Amino acid sequence: MAMLVFIVGDSGEGKSTSFRNLNPDETFIVNSDQKALPFKSFKTKYNIEKGNYAQTSSYPEVIAAMKAANKNAAIKTLIVDTFTRIGTDYIMSPNFRQTKGFEKWSHLAGDLYDVINIINDRLREDLIVYLVCHPYTAQDEFGNMSKKIAVQGKQLEKFTLESFSSIVLYTNIKKAPGQPNEFTFSGENNNNSAKVPMELLENNEIPNDLVILNTKIREYFEI
Repeated sequence: MAMLVFIVGDSGEGKSTSFRNLNPDETFIVNSDQKALPFKSFKTKYNIEKGNYAQTSSYPEVIAAMKAANKNAAIKTLIVDTFTRIGTDYIMSPNFRQTKGFEKWSHLAGDLYDVINIINDRLREDLIVYLVCHPYTAQDEFGNMSKKIAVQGKQLEKFTLESFSSIVLYTNIKKAPGQPNEFTFSGENNNNSAKVPMELLENNEIPNDLVILNTKIREYFEI
Protein backbone atom coordinates (compact mmCIF):
# COMPACT_ATOMS: atom_id res chain seq x y z
CA MET A 1 0.00 0.00 0.00
CA ALA A 2 1.08 3.58 -0.61
CA MET A 3 1.60 6.08 2.21
CA LEU A 4 -1.50 8.29 2.31
CA VAL A 5 -1.16 11.80 3.74
CA PHE A 6 -3.90 14.40 4.05
CA ILE A 7 -2.99 18.10 3.77
CA VAL A 8 -5.91 20.25 4.94
CA GLY A 9 -6.34 24.00 4.75
CA ASP A 10 -8.26 26.93 3.32
CA SER A 11 -7.36 28.66 0.06
CA GLY A 12 -4.21 30.78 0.24
CA GLU A 13 -2.69 29.00 3.22
CA GLY A 14 0.25 27.38 1.43
CA LYS A 15 -1.01 23.96 0.39
CA SER A 16 -0.08 24.09 -3.30
CA THR A 17 3.00 26.21 -2.62
CA SER A 18 4.42 23.25 -0.70
CA PHE A 19 5.01 21.44 -4.04
CA ARG A 20 7.52 24.06 -5.21
CA ASN A 21 10.76 22.23 -4.40
CA LEU A 22 9.78 18.71 -5.44
CA ASN A 23 11.73 17.00 -8.20
CA PRO A 24 9.37 16.94 -11.22
CA ASP A 25 11.06 13.76 -12.47
CA GLU A 26 9.83 11.97 -9.33
CA THR A 27 6.48 13.73 -8.88
CA PHE A 28 3.05 13.39 -10.48
CA ILE A 29 0.45 16.12 -9.90
CA VAL A 30 -3.27 15.66 -10.54
CA ASN A 31 -4.48 19.26 -10.74
CA SER A 32 -8.18 18.76 -10.07
CA ASP A 33 -8.59 22.43 -9.12
CA GLN A 34 -7.50 23.17 -12.71
CA LYS A 35 -5.73 26.41 -11.79
CA ALA A 36 -2.19 27.71 -12.18
CA LEU A 37 0.10 26.27 -9.52
CA PRO A 38 1.67 29.02 -7.36
CA PHE A 39 5.34 28.59 -8.16
CA LYS A 40 7.62 29.69 -10.99
CA SER A 41 7.73 27.70 -14.26
CA PHE A 42 5.19 25.11 -13.12
CA LYS A 43 4.08 24.52 -16.73
CA THR A 44 7.64 23.68 -17.73
CA LYS A 45 8.14 21.36 -14.78
CA TYR A 46 4.74 19.66 -14.94
CA ASN A 47 2.90 18.89 -18.16
CA ILE A 48 1.23 16.08 -20.05
CA GLU A 49 4.19 15.67 -22.40
CA LYS A 50 6.50 14.88 -19.47
CA GLY A 51 4.00 12.33 -18.19
CA ASN A 52 3.89 13.85 -14.71
CA TYR A 53 0.72 15.93 -14.86
CA ALA A 54 -3.03 15.64 -15.35
CA GLN A 55 -5.55 18.47 -15.17
CA THR A 56 -8.96 17.02 -14.39
CA SER A 57 -11.59 16.70 -11.68
CA SER A 58 -13.37 13.81 -13.39
CA TYR A 59 -13.47 10.83 -11.06
CA PRO A 60 -12.60 8.22 -13.76
CA GLU A 61 -9.80 10.40 -15.14
CA VAL A 62 -8.33 10.97 -11.69
CA ILE A 63 -8.29 7.21 -11.12
CA ALA A 64 -6.60 6.70 -14.52
CA ALA A 65 -3.96 9.33 -13.68
CA MET A 66 -3.22 7.69 -10.34
CA LYS A 67 -2.78 4.32 -12.03
CA ALA A 68 -0.48 5.86 -14.66
CA ALA A 69 1.68 7.39 -11.93
CA ASN A 70 1.78 4.06 -10.14
CA LYS A 71 3.11 2.30 -13.25
CA ASN A 72 6.01 4.74 -13.55
CA ALA A 73 8.61 3.48 -11.07
CA ALA A 74 10.41 6.84 -11.18
CA ILE A 75 7.43 8.58 -9.56
CA LYS A 76 7.79 8.69 -5.78
CA THR A 77 5.29 11.44 -4.90
CA LEU A 78 1.70 11.60 -6.14
CA ILE A 79 -0.45 14.66 -5.39
CA VAL A 80 -4.18 15.24 -5.89
CA ASP A 81 -4.87 18.96 -5.53
CA THR A 82 -7.59 19.05 -4.38
CA PHE A 83 -9.49 15.94 -3.38
CA THR A 84 -12.29 18.28 -2.30
CA ARG A 85 -12.75 19.60 -5.85
CA ILE A 86 -13.40 16.09 -7.19
CA GLY A 87 -16.43 15.76 -4.92
CA THR A 88 -17.64 19.30 -5.64
CA ASP A 89 -17.54 18.87 -9.41
CA TYR A 90 -19.14 15.45 -9.05
CA ILE A 91 -22.27 16.86 -7.43
CA MET A 92 -22.33 19.88 -9.76
CA SER A 93 -22.27 17.75 -12.90
CA PRO A 94 -25.47 17.80 -15.01
CA ASN A 95 -25.84 14.04 -14.68
CA PHE A 96 -25.80 14.18 -10.89
CA ARG A 97 -28.15 17.16 -10.65
CA GLN A 98 -30.63 15.63 -13.08
CA THR A 99 -30.72 12.29 -11.27
CA LYS A 100 -33.43 12.04 -8.62
CA GLY A 101 -33.40 10.09 -5.38
CA PHE A 102 -30.85 9.32 -2.70
CA GLU A 103 -29.12 6.57 -4.64
CA LYS A 104 -26.92 9.14 -6.42
CA TRP A 105 -25.38 10.09 -3.08
CA SER A 106 -24.48 6.44 -2.52
CA HIS A 107 -22.71 6.39 -5.87
CA LEU A 108 -20.80 9.55 -4.94
CA ALA A 109 -19.71 8.11 -1.60
CA GLY A 110 -18.74 4.82 -3.19
CA ASP A 111 -16.67 6.40 -5.95
CA LEU A 112 -14.72 8.71 -3.65
CA TYR A 113 -14.29 5.89 -1.15
CA ASP A 114 -12.76 3.85 -3.99
CA VAL A 115 -10.09 6.53 -4.47
CA ILE A 116 -8.96 5.99 -0.89
CA ASN A 117 -9.04 2.20 -1.23
CA ILE A 118 -6.98 2.28 -4.42
CA ILE A 119 -4.31 4.32 -2.63
CA ASN A 120 -4.27 2.08 0.43
CA ASP A 121 -4.62 -1.26 -1.33
CA ARG A 122 -3.27 -1.07 -4.88
CA LEU A 123 -0.58 1.58 -5.21
CA ARG A 124 3.14 0.91 -4.69
CA GLU A 125 4.57 0.86 -1.17
CA ASP A 126 7.32 3.33 -2.08
CA LEU A 127 4.79 5.96 -3.19
CA ILE A 128 3.71 8.85 -0.94
CA VAL A 129 0.27 10.13 -1.91
CA TYR A 130 -0.91 13.56 -0.79
CA LEU A 131 -4.62 14.27 -0.90
CA VAL A 132 -4.97 18.03 -0.53
CA CYS A 133 -8.29 18.98 1.06
CA HIS A 134 -10.34 21.88 2.32
CA PRO A 135 -11.73 21.87 5.88
CA TYR A 136 -15.17 22.48 7.27
CA THR A 137 -16.22 23.33 10.80
CA ALA A 138 -18.34 20.68 12.52
CA GLN A 139 -20.36 20.92 15.71
CA ASP A 140 -20.85 17.95 18.01
CA GLU A 141 -23.85 17.17 20.20
CA PHE A 142 -22.41 19.29 23.01
CA GLY A 143 -21.94 22.35 20.82
CA ASN A 144 -18.15 22.01 20.55
CA MET A 145 -16.71 23.25 17.25
CA SER A 146 -13.82 21.62 15.39
CA LYS A 147 -12.39 21.40 11.89
CA LYS A 148 -12.51 18.25 9.79
CA ILE A 149 -11.86 17.33 6.18
CA ALA A 150 -14.72 18.65 4.06
CA VAL A 151 -16.79 16.02 2.28
CA GLN A 152 -19.94 16.05 0.19
CA GLY A 153 -22.85 14.01 1.53
CA LYS A 154 -23.71 12.47 4.88
CA GLN A 155 -22.48 9.02 3.91
CA LEU A 156 -18.90 10.19 3.48
CA GLU A 157 -19.05 11.89 6.87
CA LYS A 158 -19.68 8.46 8.40
CA PHE A 159 -16.47 7.10 6.86
CA THR A 160 -14.31 9.75 8.58
CA LEU A 161 -11.63 10.18 5.93
CA GLU A 162 -8.99 10.93 8.58
CA SER A 163 -9.24 7.33 9.80
CA PHE A 164 -7.64 6.07 6.56
CA SER A 165 -4.29 7.73 7.26
CA SER A 166 -1.95 8.14 10.21
CA ILE A 167 -0.86 11.58 8.97
CA VAL A 168 -3.30 14.50 8.76
CA LEU A 169 -1.67 17.93 8.63
CA TYR A 170 -3.38 21.32 8.78
CA THR A 171 -2.06 24.55 7.38
CA ASN A 172 -0.80 27.11 9.85
CA ILE A 173 0.28 30.73 9.35
CA LYS A 174 2.52 32.44 11.89
CA LYS A 175 2.33 36.22 11.83
CA ALA A 176 4.77 38.60 13.50
CA PRO A 177 4.83 42.42 13.27
CA GLY A 178 7.24 43.59 10.58
CA GLN A 179 8.06 40.03 9.51
CA PRO A 180 6.86 37.99 6.52
CA ASN A 181 4.27 35.36 7.30
CA GLU A 182 5.64 31.90 8.09
CA PHE A 183 3.66 29.07 6.50
CA THR A 184 3.82 25.65 8.15
CA PHE A 185 1.93 22.36 8.38
CA SER A 186 0.82 21.31 11.85
CA GLY A 187 -0.04 17.89 13.23
CA GLU A 188 -1.17 19.36 16.54
CA ASN A 189 -4.77 18.50 17.32
CA ASN A 190 -6.04 21.97 18.14
CA ASN A 191 -9.80 21.83 17.60
CA ASN A 192 -9.24 19.96 14.38
CA SER A 193 -8.61 16.41 13.14
CA ALA A 194 -4.83 16.75 12.76
CA LYS A 195 -2.63 13.83 13.80
CA VAL A 196 0.89 12.51 13.28
CA PRO A 197 2.78 9.47 14.62
CA MET A 198 4.90 10.03 17.71
CA GLU A 199 8.27 11.67 16.99
CA LEU A 200 7.63 12.09 13.26
CA LEU A 201 7.79 15.88 13.50
CA GLU A 202 9.55 18.05 16.03
CA ASN A 203 6.85 19.90 18.00
CA ASN A 204 4.33 18.39 15.54
CA GLU A 205 5.13 21.14 13.01
CA ILE A 206 7.07 21.41 9.75
CA PRO A 207 7.65 24.06 7.05
CA ASN A 208 5.18 23.82 4.17
CA ASP A 209 7.70 22.08 1.94
CA LEU A 210 6.90 18.56 0.76
CA VAL A 211 10.59 17.82 0.15
CA ILE A 212 11.22 18.17 3.88
CA LEU A 213 8.07 16.24 4.76
CA ASN A 214 8.87 13.44 2.30
CA THR A 215 12.29 13.00 3.88
CA LYS A 216 10.78 12.79 7.37
CA ILE A 217 8.16 10.25 6.27
CA ARG A 218 10.61 8.03 4.38
CA GLU A 219 13.08 7.98 7.26
CA TYR A 220 10.39 7.32 9.87
CA PHE A 221 8.61 4.51 8.00
CA GLU A 222 11.77 3.20 6.26
CA ILE A 223 10.23 3.55 2.82
